[in-house]
Amino acid sequence: MGFTNDPGDRQADILVVCDLLVDGAASLIHDREASDVAIFPLPSGDVWAYWAFSAVALDYIQVGDQLTVNDTDFQGILEKYGRLIIDPDTAEKKLNGNNYLSSNSAYIGQHKDEILEVMAALANDDSRAAYSRVLLGEPEAHWAHYAKRAYQNIQYFDYLDFDRCQVVLNGGVFGGYELPYFVTNLPKGAIVHNFDPLGHSHLTEYARPWVESGVVNFVDNAIALDKEDGSIDMKILGDGQASEEKDEKLLSETTTFPARSIDSFVEETGFDRVDLIKFDLEGGDMNAIKGSIETMKKYRPQLALSIYHAASDFWEIPNMIIDNLPDYNLYLDTYSFERWETILYAVPREFGPGSTNVA
Repeated sequence: MGFTNDPGDRQADILVVCDLLVDGAASLIHDREASDVAIFPLPSGDVWAYWAFSAVALDYIQVGDQLTVNDTDFQGILEKYGRLIIDPDTAEKKLNGNNYLSSNSAYIGQHKDEILEVMAALANDDSRAAYSRVLLGEPEAHWAHYAKRAYQNIQYFDYLDFDRCQVVLNGGVFGGYELPYFVTNLPKGAIVHNFDPLGHSHLTEYARPWVESGVVNFVDNAIALDKEDGSIDMKILGDGQASEEKDEKLLSETTTFPARSIDSFVEETGFDRVDLIKFDLEGGDMNAIKGSIETMKKYRPQLALSIYHAASDFWEIPNMIIDNLPDYNLYLDTYSFERWETILYAVPREFGPGSTNVA
């Protein structure tokens, strides 16, 4: 076992291809079924994924039946991530309560009935445990879950049957961290319509050659998604993302972008199938879902929906799906060590039970 920058160097039984920027690597992914080649993209640039976590946490991870990090060490990791704040009374660093819904238990309690509806609709114990943890769990519970699963699965890629996905509508792109995984998981020749007000302009250097590889056909739609066609005013995050979130401390200038509803776009484009819809729209998710309901009803695609940008998203978005899409199995997991990156999966019941990589 070793590392090489020469794809022609086959001293090992299997060549693992992680980076298409290496000369000759891009040609190998067209033969991804070859027995001596393993295509293994990295979540490069995704701050919540194991790659970034490894950069600061490897020395703290304890290896046993499961990966663990003790609570004191995890707080040290959070400090390295810049996730702690200064207590104005003591001038000491502490956890940011806004990153954990358990700090707002009174508000959560006001929506108990809606939350119980979601809990009853979730299809397995793991999802119910994840939902309870993200709503009520103390920070230590989030950390333990993250350490257990960070190296086992990738956000948006649990529970779904990608062999069925020839046409994908992908709302929210920015750096394109998930796009290499579409290349390796979707059937060859599948079409992925990317929707982002900034288009492909912010794709990372790592992601771009995967998009340009031609294994999967990516279409760049530089538009925002909304409940109806028109335009939308969005603010720009410090890292350049366009966002509908309301936290003024994180946002600066406002820019007007053209907007479409998925229902209008699909009707105009003349699709005969839609197999997967993924949304992670920085606060615009509910409106985009409202503008997609007819498409969802007609084509019954699999869904991977972010439900974490506003606290109310945790029950309003799942109940929107429950009310409009009968006979779907619902699953849920969180892909950060806080409340963020919580994804609702919805799979037509006729596909059978969904599965996840977490042991």
